[in-house]
This record gives sequence, C-alpha cells and structure tokens, in this order.
Amino acid sequence: MEITATRDQVSRALTQLNQQLIGLGLDPDALIRMELVLAEALNNIVEHAYCDAGHGNIALEASVHSNTIWCHLTDSGRPMPGGKLPPARRYDLGALDVQDLPEGGFGWGLIHDLTSSLIYDRSGAQNRLTLTIDLDC
Repeated sequence: MEITATRDQVSRALTQLNQQLIGLGLDPDALIRMELVLAEALNNIVEHAYCDAGHGNIALEASVHSNTIWCHLTDSGRPMPGGKLPPARRYDLGALDVQDLPEGGFGWGLIHDLTSSLIYDRSGAQNRLTLTIDLDC
C-alpha cells in the first residue's frame, strides 16, 4: 500500500493492514508486535525523513512466509543519520529520576527488541527498511 506521510494516514494504514492479517488467522500477539514496530518505524519516517519536505509517500509491503511476517518500507525522505540504523539505546531506569529521563529515543529500542531481523539501506534517493517478526515468539 502507498501511504501519505502523515500521522493520520499511518494510523489508517496500520488499521487496514491489521484487519487483513487478522483475516489470515495469525497469532494476535505477533500482530500486536507488528503494529507497535510499524507504528514506530512509520511515524519516524513522518517525523524525521520528511520533516523538512512537508509531504511525501511511504510504500508498505507486508507478507507472511514460514511463520514470519515480512515488512518492507520505502520512502524518499532524508537518509538515516550516518546511513545506518540507530542503535537500541538502553537506560538504567532504576538509576534515573523521572525528570532525568530523555525525551524520545525509546522507539528504536522497541523496534530492535520486537523484530527478528532489521535491515536498512539507502539506494539512490530511497530509504529501504526491511523487518521481520516471528509468529512463533
């Protein structure tokens, strides 16, 4: 599906994809993981890849193979900083006061934790993110 890079369109696309995959009888827990991961990734594209452009599109492809959900995201926004995926930042929540917790930065940790594979590349003017979510977890 082709998504206009806005929060509203991302939300609609996630609802539509979830309904299609529910129809396949997939594990509800895997679908929740997929929705969380895609919501983080897609909203990062909206917020960061297209932040200066004011508009753009995101191509989302999803398929199920061998107990795995495969998702491919393609956009023409700004590349990832340094041309690579952000690391999964970890914080010792017991050592920090609530007011000292950083704003943001938790999304990529969630994406790394809930996927079984995560691949980013930049080809020409396009970002491509491929992620997989195991149905058996």
